[in-house]
Amino acid sequence: MRSLVILLVVLAVAFACPSQTGFKIHQKRSIQHQGREDKPLNWLEKGLVYQIYPRSFQDSDGDGVGDLKGIISRLDHFVQLGINVIWISPIFKSPMADFGYDVSDFTDIDPIFGTIQDFTDLTAAAKSKGLKLILDMVPNHSSDEHEWFIKSVNRIDPYTDYYVWLDGDAPGVPPTNWLSVFGGPAWTFNEQRGQWYLHQFVAKQPDLNYRNPLVHEEFKNILRFWLDRGTDGFRVDAVPHLYEDPAFPDELPSGNPNADPDQYDYLIHDQITWNRPETYDVMAEFRQVLQEYEDGDGQHRAMMTEAYVPLENVIQFYGNESFRMADFPFNFALINGISNCLYYCNTTTSRGYPYNGTQLRDTIVEFLDAIPSWVGPQGANWVLGNHDQRRLASRYGEALVDGMIMVQMLLPGTPVTYYGEEISMKDQFISYEDTLDPQGCQMGPDRYEKFSRDPARTPMQWDDTFNAGFSTAAETWLPMGENYPTVNVKLQKENLVSHLNIYRTMVALRQEASVLYGAYDFPIVDADAFTLTRIRTNSTSYIVVLNVGLEGRRFNLSGVTGIPEKAKVVVRSVQATSGETQIGFTINTNDFPVGAQEGLVLSFVAL
Repeated sequence: MRSLVILLVVLAVAFACPSQTGFKIHQKRSIQHQGREDKPLNWLEKGLVYQIYPRSFQDSDGDGVGDLKGIISRLDHFVQLGINVIWISPIFKSPMADFGYDVSDFTDIDPIFGTIQDFTDLTAAAKSKGLKLILDMVPNHSSDEHEWFIKSVNRIDPYTDYYVWLDGDAPGVPPTNWLSVFGGPAWTFNEQRGQWYLHQFVAKQPDLNYRNPLVHEEFKNILRFWLDRGTDGFRVDAVPHLYEDPAFPDELPSGNPNADPDQYDYLIHDQITWNRPETYDVMAEFRQVLQEYEDGDGQHRAMMTEAYVPLENVIQFYGNESFRMADFPFNFALINGISNCLYYCNTTTSRGYPYNGTQLRDTIVEFLDAIPSWVGPQGANWVLGNHDQRRLASRYGEALVDGMIMVQMLLPGTPVTYYGEEISMKDQFISYEDTLDPQGCQMGPDRYEKFSRDPARTPMQWDDTFNAGFSTAAETWLPMGENYPTVNVKLQKENLVSHLNIYRTMVALRQEASVLYGAYDFPIVDADAFTLTRIRTNSTSYIVVLNVGLEGRRFNLSGVTGIPEKAKVVVRSVQATSGETQIGFTINTNDFPVGAQEGLVLSFVAL
């Protein structure tokens, strides 16, 4: 989904319960510090999700754009890292006005990525290597080049009301004051039909009308189409935008002094064009389709929902104890900050990164505390970056990347990795003239840098050869990151002390029983320190010690329950230099150093 601009006014709303599933808002409760071993974990709960942005992963045919055959050629990368789930951003047929999120045919592959046969080959190759495949589904809108929209323009039934059409209040005046997420009016007049159509994103992405039950059936059949072809589940895009208030009222000003009148955050959208309760009914219907297949062969099918909404509403997507809806709703807290802060919240401190130790602990606890007890902490998920956000290394600074990966991998729940995070890729500066992202382009040369998502979408850096081994093309669709000669997969594989090898070690640790099921706690936390324990009695257990401060300090764990006097150093940040904490060394837990912005993982047999 296109990243949401900050909503400074967030209304607390208790949603009505959807009829067929009876969802209820979960009240706050105390953290369940103990993991659950009373039920087996499915492949998503035990696994790690890796997001592929297909245009940027691997080009197989020399046109400068990544494709499905390119992904097939790189599947061993996931095997070597220990990853078991790959999520591919949209690959459906598209005019590429929003690079695949404007779909003109939901049951075909865009030629730039390949063919249906290439997709069949990909699923077969992935399964042969033990990999699950999740597709990105875009139900809120289609392309204006989709057959449905063309027929809707011409009032050809049953497509006449597949989209949101309204008359204007006066000639040339849109029906409401609603704004697009990408800026400017959310309505465009169609001369042929003589009405305005809604588009919450760019004008070439008309919103589908979910008050028409035929649209629901269309999408359920689309899900079945891809499930029949070996897809293991879906990531559902832009969920909060599916419904609008049927009365079509104007939206009120947000009062945000930093918002221009044409920007999305100039208005309050809650319960009018965003975050409406009917959304849960649609997600329940989608889940029921996946359940049909799961009941048929006993193999789990996964659903992940994307919703930049307040936490109390995020949690609703789990469903209830009798009907599990999403495996998980994406948890963007480690990107956006605490207390429902959305994309453009100013959470950055003067030190240049979003958290001190206490804030990091509070952010994590807030999400864990909100998860329903019947889901358990293994139903959590932790996202450090995606195609809509600044890259981890650019947002936190490279020094903190390893430490944040350590925290992410040892927290209970499923980690989600954005391609390139394993080697600490950074945002690449892209001039306005070279900007392709519609969100940036629409904002003009003076504002594009704040809104463009191109810097985090540059091609994967595989090696130090031409175009980083991504493509043989003279020009790639976005420019390569300038640092690819020194930051790439090949060099980091060869260097024992590298982000990639730290990442691989942490992925392996995630499979330990103490991490999948053990108790968790945050025993030592202050402005400059964060610690996380994963303890399972009489088993190998772990503690992450993260110094988020700008100066080195010594730690004393002697008062932490379960930790003995001695522990072994398992992994540490690439910049670590202390002779006391070398990998494999045994240290005294009552006194050991951790450098500035450095992370350390220790192992021990819990007392």
